[in-house]
Formats: sequence, structure tokens, C-alpha cells
Amino acid sequence: MATPTEKRGPEDTARVIAKNAVPDVTEALELMRLQGPIEVGDVQGGEGTVLITLRSGDAYEFARWVRMRAPRKETSGRSHG
Repeated sequence: MATPTEKRGPEDTARVIAKNAVPDVTEALELMRLQGPIEVGDVQGGEGTVLITLRSGDAYEFARWVRMRAPRKETSGRSHG
């Protein structure tokens, strides 16, 4: 990681952006009453990543929450058995 006086490279910048997203993601999950570790991941394709680990039940709850708020589109007919 670059010091404050050194110029950051693209990967350093991507990591900083991902790190800065962690508090917002943490707050959003807390508002949903979901818990799980949130970490900064690797840089992939020039983008920083944020890793969220959810228990399976929480993952289903998160998916339901997103589906209820996402714009409707035609379904693929895929079963979630």
C-alpha cells in the first residue's frame, strides 16, 4: 500500500474503494438484521471486491429482499428446488 506521499497505483486505489464500501455494506446488512463477516477481497479486473459471508438461511432472506425490490423481468423458469 502506498504511503500518503506516494502515488497510488490502480490496484491500491481499487482496494481503498472496496475498503471504504465495507461500513456501508455492514450497515445495510445490519438494517436487514443479517450478520456475517465482511472483508475486502482481491482486485479482479481492476475492481476491488468486498466479500460477504452469510449463513444459508440469511442468504435466502437476502435474495428474497432483493427480488422484492428489483425491477421485474421475465423469469428463466429456473427452479430453486
